[in-house]
Amino acid sequence: MYELNDTRNRRILVIDDNEAIHDDFKKILTGSAKSTKTSDSYAAFFGEQEATSNELSFEVDTASQGREGLEKVTQSIQKGCPYAMAFVDIRMPPGWDGIETVSHLWEVDPDLLIVICTAYNDYNWTEMSKQLGCMDRWLILKKPFDNVEVRQLASSLTEKWDLARKAEVKLTELQQSVGVKNRQLAAFRKAVDAAGIVAMIDLDGTILEANDNFCKISGYSHDELVGQNHNMILSAHHPDEFFEELYATVEQNKIWHGEICNRAKDGSLYWVDTTIVPMLDEDDKTISYFTLRIEISDRKKLMGQLQTQAYNDSLTGLPNRASILDSIQSAIDRGPDHHFALLFLDFDRFKLINDSLGHDMGDELLKEIAQRLSNTLRGTDQIKPARLGGDEFVVLLNRLTNLSDATVVAERLLDVFSKSYQLGTHTVYSTASIGVVTSEYQYQTASDMIRDADVAMYKAKAAGYGSYLVFDQTMREKAQYRLRLEGDLRTAIAQNEFALFYQPIVSLESGKLEGLEALVRWEHPERGMISPDDFIPVAEETGLISAIGEWCLNEACRQFAEWKQTFGDDAPGFMHVNVSRRQLLDPKLTHTVRQVIEKHEIPPKQLHLEVTESLIMEDQKTFIPILKELRKIGIKVDMDDFGTGHSSLSCLHEFPLDVLKIDRSFVVNAKHVRDYAALLQAILTLADNLELQVVAEGITDTEQLILLQALGCEYGQGYLFSEPRLATEIQTLFGAHIDWTNNPSEMQATSS
Repeated sequence: MYELNDTRNRRILVIDDNEAIHDDFKKILTGSAKSTKTSDSYAAFFGEQEATSNELSFEVDTASQGREGLEKVTQSIQKGCPYAMAFVDIRMPPGWDGIETVSHLWEVDPDLLIVICTAYNDYNWTEMSKQLGCMDRWLILKKPFDNVEVRQLASSLTEKWDLARKAEVKLTELQQSVGVKNRQLAAFRKAVDAAGIVAMIDLDGTILEANDNFCKISGYSHDELVGQNHNMILSAHHPDEFFEELYATVEQNKIWHGEICNRAKDGSLYWVDTTIVPMLDEDDKTISYFTLRIEISDRKKLMGQLQTQAYNDSLTGLPNRASILDSIQSAIDRGPDHHFALLFLDFDRFKLINDSLGHDMGDELLKEIAQRLSNTLRGTDQIKPARLGGDEFVVLLNRLTNLSDATVVAERLLDVFSKSYQLGTHTVYSTASIGVVTSEYQYQTASDMIRDADVAMYKAKAAGYGSYLVFDQTMREKAQYRLRLEGDLRTAIAQNEFALFYQPIVSLESGKLEGLEALVRWEHPERGMISPDDFIPVAEETGLISAIGEWCLNEACRQFAEWKQTFGDDAPGFMHVNVSRRQLLDPKLTHTVRQVIEKHEIPPKQLHLEVTESLIMEDQKTFIPILKELRKIGIKVDMDDFGTGHSSLSCLHEFPLDVLKIDRSFVVNAKHVRDYAALLQAILTLADNLELQVVAEGITDTEQLILLQALGCEYGQGYLFSEPRLATEIQTLFGAHIDWTNNPSEMQATSS
């Protein structure tokens, strides 16, 4: 579509079979004809006067035949720059004549204005009008014609074309504007009629008018509403302050908007989204109020359901973690003068009950626990029980006059939960371990308070089932230390502050150094050497153990490969590396191990991965397939700390193992307790039958060594031979050809 702007459309098309005429039109209309084009045709068609005016300039295109002219008009429409008018010769043999040409042009561009140029009487006026229609779009110019007449026609018709287009645009805009306004008004009326609850109220609150929707939702007839005070539909849901704010707003001639709960004639409540607009007189004084309401009862109901789902535990109906976190934070935000406490409950033996009786029974137990909590703590909104997840519950005690009252509640709960539960045909017991924390520590966040209550709960559980413990300054210091330790651990990983120490594994038969176990140590830049017993649990809990474990595996294999290249056959034959629970659960573990041994060109059978017995026994269905996958790539799997995880000797054959590492407790007690020696003998015999190698850990004196040799134990490890040492220290013993079992005290002196 042609876009109108300040520049007028002066585009003209000349269609004539005489090219000299083309030049003459250009000379008259643009002044751009070639100077050599002065011919007899000028005098014949335009008389003796030449065009001299250059007041207006037109853009002139030419065509020699009607078909060519039609093609140019078509292209101009497609490009969005149409011609305003065309001069068309009446006779253009051998093609279309002027009348036929014009007919085709109008099929493409009905707005094109036409001047038919003729010196003949081939067509009379009546015939032309009959074929071309009324003369609002075309004129006749008789030859010869004056150049001034040509310019006047061009000026007038192009101006007419511009005015017509502007009129069309303006008309379209007006029609659209009126149409939009009418549609908006109609839609508004429909919306008000369909959903709007409308009333007019005077300054005293008297209802002046009410629509049908108002009558329908309130249950009152029109006559019962009009003339009555608006207070007749108010409910007692809102406090006085709510209406004080509403009245203060409208009295200032401002619009009030909000949600109101009203009461219907039958006593039922309904919610409306309400807008109150003051109606002003010519002096801007309020004379009445227009109220528009939309019923939102269903929406409020749905919001309530969503609120319940978002802030309540679906199984027990108690508030959930999100809800109790908000409540704890609100209690904290009240300031130091607000005294409150938090109880963290974890239920003893729940996992055993859940695993043995099934998850359905476990869910029933959780419901019973929640019911006992609710019944015991019923009667005050200052006590809020909640379920965090699993078998973990908390109780928020608000507005305590004495913080020691929290222990009274804890003792009452311990008594309640000491009683048995009847789950179907099963009678079960699940006592509670409770951690108590109070507001005296002036917490800043709810999560910090839950964390410390959790710490106290675990301390209580460690002290014995069915007890509570109050979080104190010592625990707080330990918790803060643990928090700092976590931050330092992250720094240690980034700055590579870890080192591997290596402890020999010795053949108790030949006395040779057969292998090494890699043990990670952390040299803190400020606190010195930190025990693995301190940082490994924190690393496990935070997930940092994955990064540490991967570093240990790579570094141990790198060092092992370097020793094999440097010392050849004198280097140890095996490298033992510990694997954590999180590493085992990593689906990429097998791929990672394969990459490491390929990177350092280590034969898979020379790498031992050690997994504790307690870890395997924790979830056999999960870990046994993982260990089988690891063995498929050729590495060896050791069961570490054997004897501490309560695995049955009869099921050892089910585990994908290569080595048993007997826990130090067996070694220590074997020479003092006869039963331990007999059990040790049985383990060695069974391992031999299962073709498992055995390493005795924690050998500290010669008597233990002699006993193990007498029982036929293959390998030993412990401080009798050497404490864990750095790579640079331990490698000095390679190739020494020393019998480690003959005089271990000398070996310790040599290695040190």
